[in-house]
Amino acid sequence: MVLTERQKDILYKTIFEYIDRAQPISSSWLESRYELPFSSATIRSELFSLARGGYLEQPHTSAGRVPTDRGYRFFVNESLEKRALDEEDVEDESDFSDLVLAYHRNILWKEGWEHLLQEPEFTRAELRGNFTKFLLDVEQNIERALEGERLQVYIGRENPFSRIVDFSMIVCECDFAKGQNGFVAIVGPKRMRYHKNIRLIQPLVDIWKKRLKR
Repeated sequence: MVLTERQKDILYKTIFEYIDRAQPISSSWLESRYELPFSSATIRSELFSLARGGYLEQPHTSAGRVPTDRGYRFFVNESLEKRALDEEDVEDESDFSDLVLAYHRNILWKEGWEHLLQEPEFTRAELRGNFTKFLLDVEQNIERALEGERLQVYIGRENPFSRIVDFSMIVCECDFAKGQNGFVAIVGPKRMRYHKNIRLIQPLVDIWKKRLKR
């Protein structure tokens, strides 16, 4: 399915709203939130098409829709392209809401628990338990996470090192010191702010480099 510009616009707005609200997004919400140049019937029709194409799905108990892994992937690919074109537009590197991991010579740092556990997903005990298991899988398999790429984004089922599909991870290989490589990663629910975290990953690498020099 090749998306039209209108479908892309509706998909991006749906993803942005879902990331922000953590609730399924309806056509009426999009209509009230944005001054879109088309009718609510058109929005409903395009949401249906996006769902049929695998970019959105509809929870059984809601009239709204949420992004699928495929929808997030489409969104992330654009974020990666924009990052390549505009490397200088970086937000405050201290402003992150997901879990940051840094690996160096079998040493692991973790920061951001207090922010991450405030996300709505983690009110469910099952998801908290799955996240602990997911992190263990990451720790055991981080060395093969990049598959030859310096920066990689894994969304849900794309993760090659865990069967737990509820989370996403942005990981960057880096040279912490001469001849000493490691990894910095941002881990969180699939609803993470990808566009922001992709821009934050390099500043976070720089932070950990400075810490190792102390």
